Amino acid sequence: MAGVLYGIGVGPGDPELLTIKAVKAIKDADVICLPRAEKDKCRAYQIALPVVPELAYKKVISLDFEMTKDEAKLKEMHESFYRKYKELLFEGYSLAFLTIGDPTIYSTFGYIMKLAKKDGIEVEIVNGITSFCGTAAAAGILISEADENVHILSGQGNLEDELKMSGTKIIMKSGKNVAAIKERLVEMENAGSVNVYAVIDCGMETEQIFTSAMTIPDDSRYMMTIIVKEK
Repeated sequence: MAGVLYGIGVGPGDPELLTIKAVKAIKDADVICLPRAEKDKCRAYQIALPVVPELAYKKVISLDFEMTKDEAKLKEMHESFYRKYKELLFEGYSLAFLTIGDPTIYSTFGYIMKLAKKDGIEVEIVNGITSFCGTAAAAGILISEADENVHILSGQGNLEDELKMSGTKIIMKSGKNVAAIKERLVEMENAGSVNVYAVIDCGMETEQIFTSAMTIPDDSRYMMTIIVKEK
């Protein structure tokens, strides 16, 4: 019988935000899968380690999931990595794939999950606290109230149109577009239509909280989430 593939969210950064279910799943797993070649540089691993010290003694598969928009290259990489996981799963081992935040939000795990399901492998998702929920808590704000809509944006699309949508806008994966995003948000903020909040490295020792668009750094930050609230 094949083993189970777990996608485990470890939350935004604070080890104390791991759920009891996530801790149990990590402890029970035979093999830990990480999206970085060096486990000591993998944020998800470092978040979980203080709460699950057993991690240090578990078998770990560390593979670098390269960030690229080349669809053919992505497909080849994911299939290559999945073959390594598949071999262990069909030998009966259970695998726990650790992800920052929640596995259902912009997660590398999603690619592996789809391949596993095609092979009839049992997949279980263990939710984690999302970066935007962690960001809202750190900034001391509510994401939505009453009948407000909430929009999750990748930061890579047509933000000019997307920012016109009614409700709270959450901007993730801003990457190299952060300077342009900041410029537009400063304009909206100066017009008095929005309040802007951002958090870098939420829940970590390096956490930084920004309560206006103007104060957001211009350079690309991987672990930054922006929340745009209508006034």
